Amino acid sequence: MKRKYLIIGFIVLVVIAVPLFIFVLDNSGNGDVSVSEEKQLYTCGMHPEIILDEPGNCPICEMKLTPIRNNNQKKSGERKILYWRAPMDPNEIYDEPGKSKMGMDLVPVYEDESGASGIVTIDPEVQQNMNIKTEVIKRKNLSSKVITNGVLTTDETREYIITTRVSGWVEKLYVNYTGQRVRKGTKLMDIYSPELVAAQQEFLTSLSYQSSVEQSGIQEISKSGDDLLENAIRKLQLLDVTDEEIKRLKETREVRTYLTLYAKSSGTVIHKNVIEGEKIMAGMPLLKIADLNILWLTADIYEYELSKVKLGAKAEIKYNFLPGKIYKGEITFIYPTLDPKSRTATIRINIPNYKDELKPSMFANVIIEGEDLGLHPLVPENAVLRSGTKDVVIIVLGHGKFKPQEVQLGSYADGYYQVLEGLQGGNVIVTSAQFLIDSESNLRAAISQFQSGESETEKVKSETQDDKRDTKNENRETKDKKYNQSSSLMREGIIDVESIDVNKDGKLFECQMDWNVLSDEEGRCPDCNMYLKEFTIDEVKANLEKHGFEYKN
Repeated sequence: MKRKYLIIGFIVLVVIAVPLFIFVLDNSGNGDVSVSEEKQLYTCGMHPEIILDEPGNCPICEMKLTPIRNNNQKKSGERKILYWRAPMDPNEIYDEPGKSKMGMDLVPVYEDESGASGIVTIDPEVQQNMNIKTEVIKRKNLSSKVITNGVLTTDETREYIITTRVSGWVEKLYVNYTGQRVRKGTKLMDIYSPELVAAQQEFLTSLSYQSSVEQSGIQEISKSGDDLLENAIRKLQLLDVTDEEIKRLKETREVRTYLTLYAKSSGTVIHKNVIEGEKIMAGMPLLKIADLNILWLTADIYEYELSKVKLGAKAEIKYNFLPGKIYKGEITFIYPTLDPKSRTATIRINIPNYKDELKPSMFANVIIEGEDLGLHPLVPENAVLRSGTKDVVIIVLGHGKFKPQEVQLGSYADGYYQVLEGLQGGNVIVTSAQFLIDSESNLRAAISQFQSGESETEKVKSETQDDKRDTKNENRETKDKKYNQSSSLMREGIIDVESIDVNKDGKLFECQMDWNVLSDEEGRCPDCNMYLKEFTIDEVKANLEKHGFEYKN
């Protein structure tokens, strides 16, 4: 009977022990897996790249660090795929698996792998508060038109100045007003010049001498007469006397007291600088004449638009004085220099003006048809974050996730940039609040670097600690300890004024904004950074009483 009870007891013990053993074994397998709380990190509101694992002050600006809210979610056994990318081009991103442009299978990017790429997750409520707006990227032709303003000027190759090589007086002026039309060979003015009269008399004298020595029979004497006549003719030519006039003088032997100036080519007098009877000097500009049948239209092009403009490019021109009428032209010249102030280059268009409709100095609206820039993704100007060294846009990955993406920009027109590299058609980008998202991305990257031991903050912290070894900073630390001592005594309810006066000179330094901040040495308040003011101990006690503080005698 006793044996029967022993067998039953053994069976019961086995039934109880086996499940217990399995439970213990199961727990022992997972015993080393424990959920530990994430370590609290702290950052600076002004320098988000500063990440520390303990509270304190920013080593750069000395502001108090603020705790970083932990948004990490517990990972489940199944890894979540954020998006798919091309194996050869990380910037080629897709929402679904498939083939890349090169025909290769797309590679999945998991949620736990996205920290290094700067991807951030933003709650829908926060997105609404940030007023995030998005736009789908499309491949289009960027407008190649260049719109600018121009001004009409005279053709520099069709204008000339009337002047004279002799001094004298204007005896007769045939052109009496600006704007008068003249034809080639038209008389412009008669000039009386004693210098010209003397040259003609010299010519007649040399002519008589040459004829008198011609019959001498002596070769040297005959040659001297020829040389003298040749020199007299050369002098008249240098004074702008025509060959016809020299021939007339030789035949008639009559000296003219004036010189007549003629128009070299047809045109319009656009500047008149002389009146009848006025004394003039040699080389003085008297009239300016220009042919206005062809005018130049000059227009300024911004430096960044020069890539669109080429010689021969067609242009449409409109003038304010004649609404609705469009003139056609093409670029005939691009000036080789740039205006250093306005950063513009000047282009030129030849404009026919045979009907005299156009006047120099008229303004015109010019639309230049530029070259085809090709199909490229276009992004709005306000969607680009420009740092000076790189250009970044924020890509929407879906499910509240955003990624900063560096892009290479091309030409610009009508508020849009060409994207040469970094984006493709169909991508969705953020067009507002991207600064906030980029700041959040930089903060996440800094946290990731901190946790991996690669944060630059450690270097800054180490350098700061080294700098604090100098005497000045050590003194400041000593003062801060004293200020903190007085503040801690105040929090207990009573300030021990006598104990703060370490050097026992009966004087203390007090902050006039925060009266409980006391020190026995001069310096700045650690709270408001104002200079402390010197008081006697009695004055300090009076100030404390006045502002409701208690002190210990």
